[in-house]
Amino acid sequence: MSWTLEQIQFLQANRDMIEARRTFQFDFRSVTVRAIEGSVPWNDGTDNWIPALNVIGAEGITASGVMDAHPARYRLGKITASLGLAVLTDESEWRDRRLTQRLVLMMGGRAVGPAIFIHSGKIADIRRREDVGEDYLEVRVEGPFKDRNAAMLGRYTDRDQQMRSPGDRGCEYVALYEASGAEFVGWLQG
Repeated sequence: MSWTLEQIQFLQANRDMIEARRTFQFDFRSVTVRAIEGSVPWNDGTDNWIPALNVIGAEGITASGVMDAHPARYRLGKITASLGLAVLTDESEWRDRRLTQRLVLMMGGRAVGPAIFIHSGKIADIRRREDVGEDYLEVRVEGPFKDRNAAMLGRYTDRDQQMRSPGDRGCEYVALYEASGAEFVGWLQG
């Protein structure tokens, strides 16, 4: 959906009254959670959006957007029942699930025109961070080019293997083997 000429003219004429609010859609395995920036819920005519309350930040999203190889880190404050810990503690609920951020231009609680895409990626990690003054969720979201800056054989390190399969010791000695200078000879030659 694109902007109509009437919508653009309306935005120009009312630019002092237009507010911009970000939306965050979490596509978990069993449920889709939709949150909108601020403290007021919103219905877009199809879906209900819960207040995101304290969206503290969305760092790592640069001008390059989805072309960026670095993960975006979302910091979400105040854990609500809709974004409950039951969903967050089960890794199969969120691992590699999509998170999409959009910008909605509003006037009087109603959207003016289509939502503007900001960022989308797959959830790589969710951590609950607690300290004396804060209790928030940190969500790491990786885009489609997450491996762009990785070394060719980066997938064969013990660290990468532990991230894929914790406890697997298959790649534990790769670095030692490479440093020893040993070679596979004979058996590969035909």
